[in-house]
Amino acid sequence: MVRNRRARAVVLFAAMTLVVSSCTSDPDGAPSYTSGDPSHVSAPDGTSDDSSVGGVVPADRRTVWNPGVTYGGGGIPDRQQPCAQLTPSGGDDTAAIQDAVDACGQDQVVLLAAGTFRVTGEGLHIARSGITLRGAGSGAPGSGEGGTRLVKADRAQNTSSAVLYIGHNPSDFASSTDLAADALKGSTSVTLTSDPGLKVGEYVLVDHVTSGDPAVEWGTEHEPPGSGSRRWFARQDRSLSQIVEVTAVDGPTVTFATPLHWSFRTVYKAQLSRYGEHTDGPLRPFVEWVGVENIYVEGGAGGDYHGNIAMSTCAYCWVKAIESNHSVGTAVGMYGTYRSEIRDSYIHSTDDPNPGGAGYLTGVHYGGADNLIENNILWRGNKLIVMRASGGGNVVAYNYLEDGYGDGYHNIPEVGLNAAHYTTPHMELLEGNQSFNAVGESYWGNSVYITMYRNHITSARRDVSGIGLTDEVLRRIVVLDKHSYYYNFVGNVLGTPDMRLQGQQERFVVEGTQDTISDTVVPVWLLGHSGENVDEKINPKVAETTLRHGNFDFVSREVTWAPGLPKGLPPSLYLPSRPAFFGDNPWPWVRPEDGGAARGLPARERFDAIHGRG
Repeated sequence: MVRNRRARAVVLFAAMTLVVSSCTSDPDGAPSYTSGDPSHVSAPDGTSDDSSVGGVVPADRRTVWNPGVTYGGGGIPDRQQPCAQLTPSGGDDTAAIQDAVDACGQDQVVLLAAGTFRVTGEGLHIARSGITLRGAGSGAPGSGEGGTRLVKADRAQNTSSAVLYIGHNPSDFASSTDLAADALKGSTSVTLTSDPGLKVGEYVLVDHVTSGDPAVEWGTEHEPPGSGSRRWFARQDRSLSQIVEVTAVDGPTVTFATPLHWSFRTVYKAQLSRYGEHTDGPLRPFVEWVGVENIYVEGGAGGDYHGNIAMSTCAYCWVKAIESNHSVGTAVGMYGTYRSEIRDSYIHSTDDPNPGGAGYLTGVHYGGADNLIENNILWRGNKLIVMRASGGGNVVAYNYLEDGYGDGYHNIPEVGLNAAHYTTPHMELLEGNQSFNAVGESYWGNSVYITMYRNHITSARRDVSGIGLTDEVLRRIVVLDKHSYYYNFVGNVLGTPDMRLQGQQERFVVEGTQDTISDTVVPVWLLGHSGENVDEKINPKVAETTLRHGNFDFVSREVTWAPGLPKGLPPSLYLPSRPAFFGDNPWPWVRPEDGGAARGLPARERFDAIHGRG
């Protein structure tokens, strides 16, 4: 009975596991941390300088994090020149908004007045660069009343379309050219076997075949190489990829704006691909500098690549201060985007809270690199965030994640803070968030070199909407699944002073082991277990390759420091200074070095104000 329940639970829940520090010794006897992978031994800029992060994350385990428009693009432009000002018609507003978008000039704004705009058919499409779609505000939380409401009015008859699409299909490529030599992590250029005619300002994809790459684990749910599931969010069998921006071309040598976050190898047939309508067809440039602001969006459907707002092949694009409600499909998704962002928003309440893509709230997919998800509320989805074949350099920061659940298993916590779900997210940063758990799951494949820094992981969901969510089964605080390798957990606070056992739970433990895998024991750390099979042995490589440093937990009530690393934790691994959205709140707000202090996250405070919680 227990085994059957767990088997069903993990088919639904996509597995959890745990982590320990891996340490070797230098010749002088001082301990040092190593990835154990000679493909990834350079610092992000090709040097060994650890000064930018104080050495708390060794150079081979990190990259340069300079994400989104806010940081990587110099800031979101404050456009003031309207090209159109629209009010709701009371009928179908799709054509009027689409016509205004299509006619809008560079650096201008389509202004939508307060009221409900009805969108039908295949939704709205922004396929031009340099415009902003701006509402009068997102209105009353939960309904959008008093603000600008974009509502998919025909969803009962049309379940296949989003409310708004930005960009083009991220899986369409015009040509691919082989790399002439390995392109190493930290480098900003590659050499090709021939010159395909690249232009400065073009966005391209670099990838290599991962069917035989030892760093990559394709989950058992995948069919063999060449199958359809191995091209859902990547080129066929090429789950390690990265989108880059071309800044210089010298014959077959191409230079990029950002460093490579991974080493792309010729032994795995590394290639550079140009985006286009079809193979050998015309090129299709990225859409750039498009913004969506101050709008309530509701009712988008269609599953993956759809939802409420889908950004694809978009560079320096942003979704800001919106509310997303009642989506089916990733509510606000980024597919093949570069230095784009989702910020300051309230994204919640899918109408299909089940695994499979319909109930997810946010995500980065298809080689998307150097994107930012910052200062958002993510509530009442199945997976609150996923990364599927993402391209590295992405940052998920200062978000409040709450009440991830499945419709048929309210007593099992879903995935909270997460940079996984489809092979092979890598070199991503999750900083300053609050979530009920932190997970590295590998149902569809593994994720590697993920850094979790100064997050607060509370240990349990709050069930704010009162639908009966409990954490009685498969409750863990931090769990890494069996192939989640080379994770970094630095400066996190795990648990709360008043956390309580639930159901048949009898005790908390710091370390989960094979002997303590039970619903009666709640571990702070569970590393290397298989959620699909309760009897499968823990994979020791997960613990051996995981770095844990400066974390405080409320079971031991101690900070655990890794030997050989500095105890001074910098405020941030990507922010140059205190962010403006923190106001007068303490920053950094998560302080393990101060007895597990964690209070004052702006996104959590906004959520509590919306729901009348203290």
